[in-house]
Amino acid sequence: MDRRQKKEWLFIDTSAFIALNDQNDTCHQAAIEFFTPTNILSLGVIPVTTNFVFAEVYAYFCRFHQIAIMIGESIRISKVLKYLRVEEKDEDLAWEIAKKYKDKDFSFTDCLSFAVMIRLGCQKAFAFDRHFRQMGFLVFP
Repeated sequence: MDRRQKKEWLFIDTSAFIALNDQNDTCHQAAIEFFTPTNILSLGVIPVTTNFVFAEVYAYFCRFHQIAIMIGESIRISKVLKYLRVEEKDEDLAWEIAKKYKDKDFSFTDCLSFAVMIRLGCQKAFAFDRHFRQMGFLVFP
């Protein structure tokens, strides 16, 4: 029997990237304290995000072009973070989620994030967005 522990995914949301990179964000300190190499290793997770999250992060920081480019590059070329492009089946599931949860104010990117997490079997998110908890995911920090 293989005794190696299977690694799990940790979905990184837009809110986490913003908190990590914006010193004025109210969650900045919590994000910095949580997202350390030691902590991520101890959780045994592989950080993952999507091109749609990337687009939101870039849009948030684009008024400061050099900062947006620096953060964008760090996401796109990271050796630690798995960068996934949303698939057509993710979009289809996201649309079903959007239609189903009439009482929630999920953005379409939220719904896409949930769809990707479902596809990957990912239960954990690094996020400061209440929507991940509303969908039943385990949210850090």
